[in-house]
Amino acid sequence: MIRGTLVRQQGLTLIELLVAVVLMLLISIATIAIFNVSSSSYRTVDANQELQDNARFVMEIIGQAARSAGYQDRTGPTSVGSVLTDKVFGPTTVDTWRVQGANNANIGGGTSSLSFGSSNGVNKSDALVIRFFGASSTTNPTEADGSMIDCSGRSIPYPSGSLDVGVSAFYIKVLNGEPELYCKSWNPATGNFSDTQIIRGVETFQVMYGLDTDNDDVPNRWISATSTWDPLPPATPNWNNVVAVRVGMVLRGSSGSSQGQSATASENVLYPLGKTFTDNSTEDGLKFFPPNDGRLRRTFVATFMFQNSLR
Repeated sequence: MIRGTLVRQQGLTLIELLVAVVLMLLISIATIAIFNVSSSSYRTVDANQELQDNARFVMEIIGQAARSAGYQDRTGPTSVGSVLTDKVFGPTTVDTWRVQGANNANIGGGTSSLSFGSSNGVNKSDALVIRFFGASSTTNPTEADGSMIDCSGRSIPYPSGSLDVGVSAFYIKVLNGEPELYCKSWNPATGNFSDTQIIRGVETFQVMYGLDTDNDDVPNRWISATSTWDPLPPATPNWNNVVAVRVGMVLRGSSGSSQGQSATASENVLYPLGKTFTDNSTEDGLKFFPPNDGRLRRTFVATFMFQNSLR
């Protein structure tokens, strides 16, 4: 008969226990670090996609306004007399250009007028105003046919007077601490301007204008609203010699959406209109220096040619 040998079980020593605890802590720390990196990367990717979607939406609205600039339905009702032939592109309190802008400016005024501010643009943002005539239904001249729409989505009918006009005026204002792109639009039915929120998180809005100096509807040079204009008749500056606009913006994401800034300060500078386009210009607003606040930021730029000739 084989008799078994009784083996007494031994416990862990203090050193072995400490090593196991340390290993478990290291594994836990590594797991948490990987989770944090993955979560941060997800927030950045998600914020980047949101910024791109917002930029596409904004550029579509501005592009639609630019394509409408100076539109005149020359086949419309004749009962309005000389409204079209006089080329009146806006309420008399706003001037008569199809496009107009101001550097480092907000847009104010009362319910029946517009006015540019002076050196009060949010982060030195510009202001852009585009005007056009509407188009009416062939069966009812007093009703818009839906083809000409302002930045608020309102259909503009064929003008029955110089005030019946489409206006899309873009500018930045701060609401509850968040910079937002807004538009002011003119309602011919009420005779008032109204504000419409376009998108949140637009930190700077910059515009340059393509100036046609030889009457071929092609920009010969790009200028800002405060640049020295060529002395073209009938006025200097003559905004109706602008045949294109270049629009640039810096959009920001929510807190915690950024992976951090570069240690080299110059690498963090953003160029709303593009670094190559901006070149060595010293004009205020063409460079944006973002704070290190953990927000993802992206620049978006687009150029729009005016389709409606004034000649």
